[in-house]
Amino acid sequence: RVDAGSDEAQWGVRRVNAPAAWPSNQGDGVKVAIVDTGIDPEHPDLKGRVAGGYNAVDKGQPWADDHFHGTHVAGIVAAELDGKGVAGVAPKASLYAVKVLTKEGSGSIFGIFGGINWCIQNKMQVINMSLGAPQSIPFFDWVLKKAVKAGVTIVAAAGNDSGAVNYPAAYPSVIAVSALDEEDKIAKFSSRGPQVAFIAPGVKIPSSVPLSHDGSGVKAYSGTSMATPHVAGLAALAVSKGAQGS
Repeated sequence: RVDAGSDEAQWGVRRVNAPAAWPSNQGDGVKVAIVDTGIDPEHPDLKGRVAGGYNAVDKGQPWADDHFHGTHVAGIVAAELDGKGVAGVAPKASLYAVKVLTKEGSGSIFGIFGGINWCIQNKMQVINMSLGAPQSIPFFDWVLKKAVKAGVTIVAAAGNDSGAVNYPAAYPSVIAVSALDEEDKIAKFSSRGPQVAFIAPGVKIPSSVPLSHDGSGVKAYSGTSMATPHVAGLAALAVSKGAQGS
């Protein structure tokens, strides 16, 4: 029995009503790419969920998270529903760590471009991009359109500068997400604009982090980076539901 009021289902997961789907649909096997700093595959809440990955920053090197951001995002999408730690929106989705950001949390267009191409080649079904820049970047829109044409749903963070929606979220091919607080108001820091498709929980969101980052393995962060994986998790549930033919 799934207890939607348990501590494992943090407020954001409850706010998007994910537990209502869990008795029949937990996103089983849907391939979700976390295009970020990598994922810690040994984290207790993610150990059974990370199916593979790719390092687009330094090809041939490990894709494991050497920051914390990607692991936090991954937990919001698909942390195990096991009565411990936290639970993700789609706790049986298959996560793929597409490392496009360094241990400092920065990246280049070439790395991100390569990461998206890897997602297309490896038939990812959902891409989470909790990253962005204030200006449009040449060829970025093209590769994202290529991914959508291949059947990928792309979800990206609107940005945290209280201004216009950042890129890639501002592109028409991408689902842009702003951040909501616990009072159902848009967060003060959240970028906003007509490109925003969803406003999802993004304030004080507890999720998985590498044990080296915090000994408890769980820490709360705020940002449209945290709002975006709530929507990516819902997309995984929708893809799974479609595959069930109902």
